[in-house]
Amino acid sequence: MRITDYCRHFLTPHHSNNFKPKALHAKYLFVYALLFVAFYFFIDSFHHAFPNILGYATDIYVQSLLDDTNIERGKIGLATVVLNEKLSVAAYKKAQDMFANNYWAHVSPKGVTPWDFIVAQGYQYTVAGENLAKNFTTSKNVVDAWMASPTHKANIVKSAYREVGFAVVNGILNGEETTLVVQMFGASSSQMADLVKKQPPIIVDSSGASIKGEATSLPNDALRVFYSATNKPLVNIPTLTRSFSLVVVSGFILLLIIDAWIISRKKIVRISGHNVAHILFFVMLAVVFAKILPGGIL
Repeated sequence: MRITDYCRHFLTPHHSNNFKPKALHAKYLFVYALLFVAFYFFIDSFHHAFPNILGYATDIYVQSLLDDTNIERGKIGLATVVLNEKLSVAAYKKAQDMFANNYWAHVSPKGVTPWDFIVAQGYQYTVAGENLAKNFTTSKNVVDAWMASPTHKANIVKSAYREVGFAVVNGILNGEETTLVVQMFGASSSQMADLVKKQPPIIVDSSGASIKGEATSLPNDALRVFYSATNKPLVNIPTLTRSFSLVVVSGFILLLIIDAWIISRKKIVRISGHNVAHILFFVMLAVVFAKILPGGIL
């Protein structure tokens, strides 16, 4: 059989395949499923053997998280929050605890709350809040996800907060490599009293960021290893798997469209065949793969 004949037999409806492409037969669909699973097992094995070649790209910095947080506050005329080392250490301890006790929640399985971590660092708060994120690749993605959630946004734009702490930590959570981002807000009693005083004018630049008297850069004594998480493998696993999935699903959609066009053009009557439903199903899958984000917030 010539290559052209084989391709026609395998990919298009023809009398040699009873007018149904072999590529769409049930037994071949089962083979595709096995190959799909094998592909993901290969990705996982190759990643563990060569993490610098195939891995999870991460480019998250506390300075960027701080800047983006203050930009969002500035858009509605709020004062900037200042980085606080005690809150940052509390955030780091919280991230460590989540990895050590394998949980993804505001309260640990042992009942330890975010406020316990804050108080343990000697920070006497009047008001405090916590945002969590995992599996994001950039600082902007993290803040954008928080701002898209009403409860997380409420923390970021709460006028009572005067200080913030961040920790960006890599580790293993629930058996998967991940990057945790912990954001802890706070204000002491003296700072709360300052809220009733007249504040200096807020100048908003073209980007929407507010500029206040207090600096928003990282203080020298607060620079620690948990203030950034960067990893730049040659190939990013989420990008590879999403692209692969989109290619596979797009291939099936194309096959179904070609099949439906030939069947309609030749007026072939076929008992089995709901191509429109199948095409819609694969289109929905393609949309899911295109839109799905690896990150999660809490």
